[in-house]
Amino acid sequence: MRRRSRPTAGAGGRAPLTVRAAAAAGVLAAVLLGAASPAVAAPLGGLAVAPAASIDTASIVVHTSAGCPAQADNYYAIARGHGFPPAGQIVTAPTAAGLSHHGGFDVYFAQTMKDFATDNHSTLTGRYDVTVLCIDSFTRTSFGEFTGSLTFRTPTRYVSASDGVAARPPAAPRPAASQPATPLPATPRPATTTTVATVRGDRAAPRPAPGGTPLIWVVVSVAVAALIAFEAGRRLGRAQRS
Repeated sequence: MRRRSRPTAGAGGRAPLTVRAAAAAGVLAAVLLGAASPAVAAPLGGLAVAPAASIDTASIVVHTSAGCPAQADNYYAIARGHGFPPAGQIVTAPTAAGLSHHGGFDVYFAQTMKDFATDNHSTLTGRYDVTVLCIDSFTRTSFGEFTGSLTFRTPTRYVSASDGVAARPPAAPRPAASQPATPLPATPRPATTTTVATVRGDRAAPRPAPGGTPLIWVVVSVAVAALIAFEAGRRLGRAQRS
């Protein structure tokens, strides 16, 4: 008895189920990748890197030269360079934190450049282009991008190059607190002499003039003199009678 051979897809025949499933999966992956990869974005300006020159473990912040277009409600940042994925290493995940439509804003790297290199099993060398993209959070459509770069002259030190954007202006200095006026020394007033009178009843007893003889001593002296004269006269009279 002869074994029947399985039918194969021929002209006008239907492909096996596994083949059709694989084809459908490929189409779906292509659609998803196409949606996730934004079209070429319009340039919006440059980036200032801070610190402008530092080491591979520095916490990097880039400052955009302007705000994102009004349609954008998110942004993210990628870096391209030696050892990073061809599509770029995401250094700041999509977020709306600090997003501005009216002026420049700060974008913080999620890790240090050394951490990103370690994740990619690579070392840092040469130029790394940094791009901040302004996007729609739902469709991932990009409405423009800011660009800047870092250059690692050694694996542990970099310098930055900004594309036509100055670093963030320093904060205006606070006005110095006004010094309190030094008070003028008070002019000393001349001492005043207060004359105190001893009051007895409703009349003040006058104080004796300096250097004068007290009245009571005058009275006592007169009385003593009178007594002496009286005693002398009495004795004289007795002597005459005897």
